[in-house]
Amino acid sequence: MSFLGAQRGYLQAAAPPALGAVLGRDLGDHASVGTAATGSTYVKDAVRSGPSRWRWAVPLLALLAIVGYFLSRRKTPEMPAVSSNVTTDSLASTPRRALPAPAETSHAELGAMVGSMLPNGVDLTVPSNGVERKLIAFIKDANRPVNPPTWFTMDRLEFETGSATLKSSSNEQLRNIAQILKAYPHVKLKVGGYTDNVGDAGANVRLSEARAKHTMQDIVKLGVDPSRLTAKGYGQEHPVADNGTAEGRQRNRRVDVAVTAR
Repeated sequence: MSFLGAQRGYLQAAAPPALGAVLGRDLGDHASVGTAATGSTYVKDAVRSGPSRWRWAVPLLALLAIVGYFLSRRKTPEMPAVSSNVTTDSLASTPRRALPAPAETSHAELGAMVGSMLPNGVDLTVPSNGVERKLIAFIKDANRPVNPPTWFTMDRLEFETGSATLKSSSNEQLRNIAQILKAYPHVKLKVGGYTDNVGDAGANVRLSEARAKHTMQDIVKLGVDPSRLTAKGYGQEHPVADNGTAEGRQRNRRVDVAVTAR
């Protein structure tokens, strides 16, 4: 009670007006509970007529009411701001959600880049499963006939949409083919162009032939004798995949090469 008395001024100021009026000066003197503030004596009489332990009831109830009032008005504390200056060491001990595996690139199946030494001392760096290595292996294997021709798909040639113009991303493979022809001077190639089955068949033939001729001309520009190259467009003939799917049509829009002499 001496503690409550010492806190009387603070509690009366902080309590709601109605509760402060009820409490009055009772917090200062438990013996006078219920006299001045309310103007009635029924609380005082109830406390005095009961056992002495009930003298604590009203002050305790008042204290509980004040505590409950403050608790009801308490705001949810804000979360402390997290510093953006997080060190690698602190992240090392934090469990991490597994990230999805990155999508494979369109040429992922071509394998790692490896060196391929040509007879003239030129060392090409090409994909292990790319057309360059397949073409070199075919040229070196005298037991594999050139007729009927075996076709090899140029796996890194890209054309502008609806055009016979090669994108700059095709230059590396064109240079590799030119280097192979220079290293094997007796080899001749036929360049074949193909499309999917979408659109007019005649227009597809013309587009495929234009692409085959542009590919041939770009190889010639790299120093290969034009007499060693021929070009033909086959349009939508000889598909290598299902034209009923977008992926299949993509594979059918291609340029192939075949060895015609070695």
